[in-house]
Amino acid sequence: MMKMNKWTMALAAAGVVSLSSVAQAQEAAAGAEALAASTTLSGYVSTSYTAQDGNVAPAGYWRSNEDNNQFSVDVVSLTLASAQGAGEYGTGYTVQLWAGDAAGDILTNETGAASTVELMQANIDLRLPVGNGLDLKVGQFGTVVGAEVYDYNSNAFVTRSFAFAAEPTHHTGLLASYQVADDLSVSVGIANDAGAATNASNQGGKALLASVSYTLPDSLGQLGGAELYYGTVQGVQAAGSDEETDYHYFSAAIPLPIEGLSYSVAWDVVDADAGVNAANDGNTNLVGHYLSYAINDKLTANVRYETGNINAGDTQVLGFAGNADGVESLTIGLDYALWENVTSRIEWREDSADGSIADQEVLAINLVYSF
Repeated sequence: MMKMNKWTMALAAAGVVSLSSVAQAQEAAAGAEALAASTTLSGYVSTSYTAQDGNVAPAGYWRSNEDNNQFSVDVVSLTLASAQGAGEYGTGYTVQLWAGDAAGDILTNETGAASTVELMQANIDLRLPVGNGLDLKVGQFGTVVGAEVYDYNSNAFVTRSFAFAAEPTHHTGLLASYQVADDLSVSVGIANDAGAATNASNQGGKALLASVSYTLPDSLGQLGGAELYYGTVQGVQAAGSDEETDYHYFSAAIPLPIEGLSYSVAWDVVDADAGVNAANDGNTNLVGHYLSYAINDKLTANVRYETGNINAGDTQVLGFAGNADGVESLTIGLDYALWENVTSRIEWREDSADGSIADQEVLAINLVYSF
């Protein structure tokens, strides 16, 4: 029943206000309060110091030649979100903004121009009563391929893999996801063309997205519980070109019989039509091995070993424009939980490739406060 104080009742009796308008105002206020209650604000602040070895400027991976030998406020990330509600027509949304030096390197705006404030994601979550429930994500969202992401508080390492720079990272479009069973989920979607260098900018065409995730049953013994994943982005075209590039990503998280030890492997393939990589047609193949060991409640050791080849065209890879064969990259990091809500880590990285490409080494220290 609607509740009103005596002054409101007196105004209504005098004809100054109507009961219906008061009711509508109260309903609007209640709706606003419910919306505010369901919205959460979260984010983090990331700062780092990266030291390069000698006169070799690191290259080939995301932000490899940025802020070396100096302190940096990488990014301030702010996320407003409302978790998708229960029910047949549940809804939700996510809006994430990046501000800082790293924001200028995600290139998510329509023109692809760098900016110190960027929209990392902005999407609406919708559910339709189809079978177990069909979930739709509409707007700008993260890609379906790749083992690593932009967010500093979601990766095991400060620096990103070479594969991260070879794949698209954002899409603007529609992604539909369906939980077939407890151990099997699939997704399909369509989005504006977005390659590794263009992210969410629209090149005029459309790309197809798809992924499937499957967890092996416990009946398989040691392999039981292994998480298998495949994602693909198909038919990406460069502006003014009919040539297409397809992206493929395979991964497996494999349980190990040692407590605290985890292992996963990721394989990225970039399949470009002849003519896309002007001087050097061919595929990019990169395999990454990720090993993590929780030494104790506070200290975790992480290792990433990446091998393969990169066909980059005019993209700088390890300081070389063109193909890079025999790529090898080793990253060793320590993560120590010294303060509450703070990720504190240090890592050493060494990269090399065949030919005359110079080897490169970096030492990175990173502090991330999450709230």
